[in-house]
Amino acid sequence: MLKPLIIIKILLTASITLFNSINQAEAQVRLQDPEESTKSFSERLWYGGNINLGFQGTNNYNVFFFGISPMAGYKITEDFSVGPRMELFYTYYKAFVWREGAYFTTHPISYSGGIFSRYKFLNNFFGHLEYGIEKTTFLLTSGGDFVVIDNKLATTSKYFDNFYIGIGYTSGGRFGSEISILYNVIQNSQTLDIPISIRIGFNYNF
Repeated sequence: MLKPLIIIKILLTASITLFNSINQAEAQVRLQDPEESTKSFSERLWYGGNINLGFQGTNNYNVFFFGISPMAGYKITEDFSVGPRMELFYTYYKAFVWREGAYFTTHPISYSGGIFSRYKFLNNFFGHLEYGIEKTTFLLTSGGDFVVIDNKLATTSKYFDNFYIGIGYTSGGRFGSEISILYNVIQNSQTLDIPISIRIGFNYNF
């Protein structure tokens, strides 16, 4: 399991590498297309994100979750961009614990962070690559029943590496909507998530 300090070091190293790559790429762009050099830093930025909302339920187990996933891209060229992306998930669990004979709740927070690159083609399509580190929180079980600690459902957390590759479509314009289908090529076998991710969101200045 990766510890938070290791995650910070990895993301810091990745950020420095990304910054150096941007500087090198910008130098090449300025040599090849002088008009690109006239754009300011803010003009090269674009923003986007996704909102996730859902509910699942069984006879003795209910889950409500809400997530937000902001991202910011930097246009090295008009078609190629790189940047950071984050995810923050709030989950509300309510479950019946047989050994206690009662319902209990808990509401953990899960999160992830990483970097991505995108390349637009045919005006409205784009390819997407993304690497990130995810912390996911699960309900703790023992003997086929949920565990209760301090009068609430107990949880445990695990860290996963994700590497997504896929394709998407954007409506275009200053404010646009987008949809993408991504596949996690290093899906961890210890998670219930499927390797395919469908994201529906929005963007600005993409």
